[in-house]
Amino acid sequence: MKKQRNKITTDKKIKNKKWSPLIVFLVLITINILASFCYFRVDLTSEKRYSLAPATKNVLKNLDDYVYFQVFLDGKLSPSYKRLQKTIIETLEEFRAHNKKLIKYDLINPAKDKDESTLRNYLKELEYRGLVPSIDYEMTETGSSENIVWPCAIVTYKGRELPINFIYSNIPGSKEQLINDAIENTEYKLIDGIYRITLKEKSKIAFIQGHGELDALEINDLAMSLLDYYIVNQIAINHQLKALDGFKAIIIAAPDSTFDELDKFIIDQFIMKGGRVLWLIDGALADMDSLQDKPDILSIPNDINLDDMLFNYGVRVNKDLIMDYHSAPIPVKTGQVGNQPQFSFFNWYFFPTVSNIKGHPIVRNINDIKFEFASSLDTIAKPGIKKTILLASSNYSRILNTPSIISLNFLRIKADRSFFNRSNIPMAVLLEGSFTSLYKDRIPDTIAKDPEIKFSEYSQPNRMIVIGDGDVAKNQVIYRQGKYIPYPLGYDRYTGIMYGNREFLLNCVNYLLDEADIISIRNRDISIRLLDKRKVEINQAVIKIINIALPLAIVCFCGILISYIRKQNNKKKISKL
Repeated sequence: MKKQRNKITTDKKIKNKKWSPLIVFLVLITINILASFCYFRVDLTSEKRYSLAPATKNVLKNLDDYVYFQVFLDGKLSPSYKRLQKTIIETLEEFRAHNKKLIKYDLINPAKDKDESTLRNYLKELEYRGLVPSIDYEMTETGSSENIVWPCAIVTYKGRELPINFIYSNIPGSKEQLINDAIENTEYKLIDGIYRITLKEKSKIAFIQGHGELDALEINDLAMSLLDYYIVNQIAINHQLKALDGFKAIIIAAPDSTFDELDKFIIDQFIMKGGRVLWLIDGALADMDSLQDKPDILSIPNDINLDDMLFNYGVRVNKDLIMDYHSAPIPVKTGQVGNQPQFSFFNWYFFPTVSNIKGHPIVRNINDIKFEFASSLDTIAKPGIKKTILLASSNYSRILNTPSIISLNFLRIKADRSFFNRSNIPMAVLLEGSFTSLYKDRIPDTIAKDPEIKFSEYSQPNRMIVIGDGDVAKNQVIYRQGKYIPYPLGYDRYTGIMYGNREFLLNCVNYLLDEADIISIRNRDISIRLLDKRKVEINQAVIKIINIALPLAIVCFCGILISYIRKQNNKKKISKL
């Protein structure tokens, strides 16, 4: 009887074993079906680098038609460019996970299946469409190789197309640094392309001219960058009451001549009617170019008749210059070998470099911003006006009142607390609230009640930004082959450093025009954890053993352990029988 019961139990176990694989298979199919309706990922990185920003998800959710990406980074690629390619594909797949129906992409090798003549014409067409190739130099054991790659894409929407270049082609730097920067900015580059191409209507903004402001060449890069989002013009007010009609914002960049009352009145009423203003005002004038020819220069107050206007809105630009120990280096001639001058770099205290990476979204996670002969700001108490300090000097700074003599002798000053005796001097301020007109109770009734003028004493809730430096918007220019060529805004051609001026001013305009979503994506902080190449070279044998031999040893150990446990279980079963 006992043997029969054992036999029945054994038969049941055999039947259960036959059904077990089928049950597991059905469970897996069920899980996969349920997972297709419920998408989720767990991102354990501290900066959430594998998760899309909320603003990105919002842009993807609001798409109303197909968005198609052609990615041209394919073919023969070095490991560094393969990393960038992988990041682009992963980001696009993440886009598709949030809107699979409307996001499409293809990976295209520009050189595939093309003879030399066809390829040449095709590459010229890509350049004509706005794509910029890169030359990939790769060192090998036998020498070096050179290959043209296209770290670019074209996004298409409703018959329109827009180029996307992941690497700044005209900024020098190591290949690894450029590619790492591109990897950090991949999400921004792709979603910014979608954002720009799906804009239903572009707002109009204007650079004010006629008062000695920066010229078209000096604001070239900023204007070109703003063109991606807005219709950009240059306007001279010239006493025309309707000169600013239709514009959402104006930029006043480094004026050095007086504003008369009529032009001020037109700007004031532009603000009262909801217009936004980015003020880039020098409190004092000083010309660095003059120091190349003279031992010293005279810095004088910049009196342009805007003091009462800005004071009325809640800020004062002081007639001084900020000196900061945390500053940009400049080349200084220190000797000569034959006919060749020798230059060394010294920090020039009148060129502060400031940042506020954890501050307001306008300045968060942006590289240091370079100022040149900046002036301090004071905030003035005004009812209903909220003031936010966007940027301030470092803990080691100083105020130099003007007029004053400036010479290269300042380079010899030792950085001690007795000299740099000020800290956190405001340099850029955001004002928000309902502003009062400068001309309230100051104009006759005939003007105040004129239906054509439509005078307003108070504004609706509004915004403006005041920066105590006009050169913060000025790109460097080089004269080459008979023409002037502007550098990217923020790029220092002497040191090769790329400052955050462009991103800062783009954020200023975006914020003034209530476009905070694109700011949050642009300022997202993603850290690339780089390997120490020197340590890799020294320890490459150990690293190879750990990565190849150790996993094999673990697999073998697990196999032996499982085999041993199985034998022990079989022995126990046999002994019971």
